Amino acid sequence: MGYYSSYLTKDSKRNADPEVLKRINALKNEHNISPNVSSFLSSLIVGFKKYGGITFRQYDAFYKIEQSYLNKIAASSPQWQEQYDVPKQERAKVCALYYISNPPYYGDLAYRILNNDNFIPTEYQYRTFTENKYAKKVLTSFYSKPQFKINDYVSLRKTNPYDIKNDANIYIVIQIAPEPISTAAKNTKKYKILPINGKKTEIIEERWLKLAKIK
Repeated sequence: MGYYSSYLTKDSKRNADPEVLKRINALKNEHNISPNVSSFLSSLIVGFKKYGGITFRQYDAFYKIEQSYLNKIAASSPQWQEQYDVPKQERAKVCALYYISNPPYYGDLAYRILNNDNFIPTEYQYRTFTENKYAKKVLTSFYSKPQFKINDYVSLRKTNPYDIKNDANIYIVIQIAPEPISTAAKNTKKYKILPINGKKTEIIEERWLKLAKIK
């Protein structure tokens, strides 16, 4: 269920202004909007045509989205734009990749951070996006020193959740961080590993690996 689905209700009072429908179509067709927003706007268009308008609650949600994309409200201050440097941009993108993998929260903001080079979140958006308890765990894992190096021999821990069958249980690390961190927990940096007796690589989180005992 999408984040905006709660706004898709059937109320008796509706905004039937045809200009609203034009604005919804313009936002959907003329801007690089996220999949969540696109789905929401499509639902508004269908509802407008079917019921002769959209509810005032739906309109309020649309208005906030519209103004956000048009940068008419909640725009970043000039001071914050200067402070939004490369390290902050990197932290925002690390968190955005996590949220894209774990919908629906922050889906629209994550999409805009990853797909619009000119987009700068407000300071409030940045703080809530990168300083909540989940984001902090993701960033800690991202910036932590890798426990394993390329060419290290590793084994899967017995408690690992992966459905991987390999009797030898000895792998060699061939890539560090092949994919973004997608779990808000400790030691979730990812590794691409190759079994010493096979050809199929696996991508495993750090917490499920240990150094292998090689004779």
